[in-house]
Parts: sequence; structure tokens; C-alpha cells
Amino acid sequence: MRLHPLAVVAALVVGASGCATRVAAPVAEPELPQMIPPPAPPRVVAIYVEPVDLAPVEAAPAAEPVSPARPQPRTAAPPPVPDLDTPQGPPAPPPPALTLTPSPGSEAKTEASIRALLSRAARDLALVNSSGLSADGRTQFEAARRFVEQAEEALKARNLVYAGKLADKAAVMAAVLVR
Repeated sequence: MRLHPLAVVAALVVGASGCATRVAAPVAEPELPQMIPPPAPPRVVAIYVEPVDLAPVEAAPAAEPVSPARPQPRTAAPPPVPDLDTPQGPPAPPPPALTLTPSPGSEAKTEASIRALLSRAARDLALVNSSGLSADGRTQFEAARRFVEQAEEALKARNLVYAGKLADKAAVMAAVLVR
């Protein structure tokens, strides 16, 4: 079967007309305001003019070498002596002591609370199966046990603040290990 060449051309023209698309009209972009930077502030540049010494330099006659002179020792002026005859007002009160010890009446209460923390930490550590812990867990277990020992030594030395901090650390670590 033979196709007529005119039919082929007509089919191509009809098919090609379907591929043609309309070109969309470009959309005008909104005009943006111009960003004009402000002028730079004025700068004051000082020009340093070095004075020029135009005196002719004469060649110095060859002289014997001179050894440098020893510098004279400086004598410091003696500090002024305060006049003891004139009163200078009341003496300044001593600065407050920065001690970390509990007040005298609460030492027994503080020691009792530290001992309660230590007993709770020791009880929690006794509940932990250290062989079932990972390497990090065993390290934490040993650290908590050492904190308990150090806190007991600090209590014997009457260092209640240090003992309290160590007992608190031991109790927290032991409570985490029990979970």
C-alpha cells in the first residue's frame, strides 16, 4: 500500500500544529527600591612630619676605645613614714571570714545528715551486682565506693563541707547504679 506524498505532508502539518505552544507574555517584575548606601563618615588622617636634621655629619676622629662607665646605683626614696601622732579614725573592721563550716549549733545536725547520706549510698551499693555491670558501670561503682570512703575520712577529720559533697556524690551515683 502506497501513501500519497501529499497525505503524508498534510499529516505532518496537522501533527506539528499540535506541538506548537503559545509563548507566555513575560510578567513584569515589581520594581524594587534602590539600596543606596549612606556616604562614608569623614576620616581625619593626621600626617606626621618627622623633623629633618640637616646638620652636616663630621667624621669622628679615631679615639681610644672607651670602656662603658658603670651605671650609678639608684637609691630609692625611703617610703613616707606615717605620722603616729594624728589619729586616723577607728580601725577598719576585719573582713568576714570565708569559712565553709556550719554554724556551731548545727554541726550535729549536719553530721547526722551526712551519715544518713553515706548509709543510703552504702545500702544502694550493696544492692548492685558489680559483676553484671559493663566496664563503665564498674568504673562508676568503684568511684561511688571511693567517694563513700573519702567522705568517712573527711568526717573523722571534721571537714564537714567536704564530707557532705563527697557523700552527696556517692549517694547520687549509687542511686543511678541501682536502677
